[in-house]
Amino acid sequence: MAADQVLEFDVVTADGQRQTVNACQNKDLFWALRGGGGGSFAVVLSAVLRTFPSPSMVSTLYSISAANETRYARFIRDFIRFMPTLADAGYAGYFYMRDTSIVIAFFVPNGDFSITTAIFNQLMKNNTDLQFISNSTFPVPSFYDYFAQIMAASNPTGGNVLLGSRLIPETIVRQQPDQVADVLFQTRGRNENQSMLIGHLVAGGQVSNISIDNSINSGWRTALLHMIYAQGWSEDTSAADQEILALHLRTQVEILQTVADGAQSSCYSNEADPNEPNWQQKFFGTQANYNRLKAIKKTVDPNSLFICKNCVGSDDWSSDLNCPKKSTANRVHVTIFVVFLMKLFHVFT
Repeated sequence: MAADQVLEFDVVTADGQRQTVNACQNKDLFWALRGGGGGSFAVVLSAVLRTFPSPSMVSTLYSISAANETRYARFIRDFIRFMPTLADAGYAGYFYMRDTSIVIAFFVPNGDFSITTAIFNQLMKNNTDLQFISNSTFPVPSFYDYFAQIMAASNPTGGNVLLGSRLIPETIVRQQPDQVADVLFQTRGRNENQSMLIGHLVAGGQVSNISIDNSINSGWRTALLHMIYAQGWSEDTSAADQEILALHLRTQVEILQTVADGAQSSCYSNEADPNEPNWQQKFFGTQANYNRLKAIKKTVDPNSLFICKNCVGSDDWSSDLNCPKKSTANRVHVTIFVVFLMKLFHVFT
């Protein structure tokens, strides 16, 4: 996780003070900033990150279509049963499910081309009757080149879409693959209503290193899949119909939740439903994690200068974030003071 690689922050806190934040100074704030969500704690001016040499990549791209839903469901079962094998071999990447089609964009950092090809061929040799619209495996010199060649063209720049997601624990994928596959089949996207089910094989590996002490949603440490239901709509869609689509998305996410540890399931807040019930636990992993973050916020931002929707401390505000549920009469004065200090800081730098 990127938050695991942060070594230090340079910030301005709500009282206008510039602070160095790391494992030695402002330790609680350092813990909170590494995973604690949106701009809830301070203005981050810069961060020092641990970096690594870019790996070479082996890319595997498939676009596959099945003749009917029965055959498609069978392939999805094969695919999910094979997911632990791919994870153990170092695979990561994405897959996109709609109707009776699936697009797979996987890669192996520092992978051996021959071994990588042989492993994926184990999955495909029992599914040769499917329609392979595209099928390619090839080496790429670096992750940047991989992104530029494969991902950049589909990198969205805006559109009408609502997302809902769940992190699927590795134990469930390994022990109940058919149940996971059946849920993915049930919640797959439909072309007729502009929806898509997006899978991410991006967890596992070093993400599962639970010795790192930060505030990242603990669901990441045990997940193997990150599943997103994406619901789009046209520009002329009425507000009433958008509400119907939002309710449909909630239903789909609730189905995903049945293979995501139920009520204890969690999700990635940046790709989650903004209408998520119980967002404190879902976005931050556990209520205890959220409570610690909120206690830190009350220390570093006692007047709630930094507030955003479904961020730490926003549950103390009205839904439109205009009115605190409790009186904060001195908040205006604090805001003016901070603006003054920020201007003063710019004068002398």
